[in-house]
Amino acid sequence: MFSNRYPLSAKRLKGFTLIELIVVIAIIAVLAAIIAPNAFKAIEKAKLARVEGDSRSIAAAAYSMYADTGKWPGSNWADDIPNGDTLAGAAPGEGFSFRGNNANMPATWDGPYLEKWPKNPWGGTYYWDYNQGDQNGDGIGNEHVLWIDNGGGPAGFRIPLVSRTKIDQHLDDGNLHTGRIQVWQGDDTNGNLGFILIQGE
Repeated sequence: MFSNRYPLSAKRLKGFTLIELIVVIAIIAVLAAIIAPNAFKAIEKAKLARVEGDSRSIAAAAYSMYADTGKWPGSNWADDIPNGDTLAGAAPGEGFSFRGNNANMPATWDGPYLEKWPKNPWGGTYYWDYNQGDQNGDGIGNEHVLWIDNGGGPAGFRIPLVSRTKIDQHLDDGNLHTGRIQVWQGDDTNGNLGFILIQGE
């Protein structure tokens, strides 16, 4: 009887050699080394652009509310009420009086001035604050501050120091201890990164 099977030598399939596999892995490694840094840079730029966009949107909303009511949005912290912030109240992540969640809202309030209160690009929460006195040392009080990274938020979502520095370089004077963007109540890495959006009013 004749077998229908081919001889083993004719049937054997050729596989990759070790050298060929090493070459392919090396090519993939080189491509990854070229592409990965650019991808990380693009992600970082997108986060910085989002901080800038969020800051502009929140500032514009605050000015709109002030034009309608004669009052700036209230602080997140209820302890600001004795300091003259009648719209203050604890409402983390809700946008406070930007979205109308305060019983003392003026009758001329015509919001919401922000449809949604944003989170910062690192997953933390923006906070809005009011300081009647001068807290950043520039001699000007009535500071309305957007806390970009606040210690009251989740500790696991802190903004890396390199990103904090780039935010300051892009939006302010590049120094985390001067200007409108500063680190307060801690060191450069773990302190609260505040952005004075409105001052002296």
